[in-house]
Amino acid sequence: MTTKEAAAILKLLEDVYDMGFNKSESKAKTWINFLVEDGDYEPSLQMAKRYIKDGNTYPPKLPHILKKQPKTVKEEPVDEKTAKHRWRMKNDPEYVARRKKILDDFRKKLNEFEVSNDE
Repeated sequence: MTTKEAAAILKLLEDVYDMGFNKSESKAKTWINFLVEDGDYEPSLQMAKRYIKDGNTYPPKLPHILKKQPKTVKEEPVDEKTAKHRWRMKNDPEYVARRKKILDDFRKKLNEFEVSNDE
């Protein structure tokens, strides 16, 4: 979030709750620093709007407004061999049957040596 975006959120809160950002420069700087360093603009703005719409009559505290964008997991591209295997598992019943037979045979061999699934 930029300083300008954080200031826009403070202006919204000041207009609704008269929080004293205009009177106390240190209070405004503290809020702006936290919003810029630890918050994302869109989620924080949505939290501010939700706080207002929910009918809260008391001014919000910083944790009520400060919000980060949820982290997303980026999936690594799959190599050709893995992609082919996944496709065959979905679309080739013979491949699935052969694979199941091989795994069942392997489990039988393990059982002969008394190896459990937990090991």
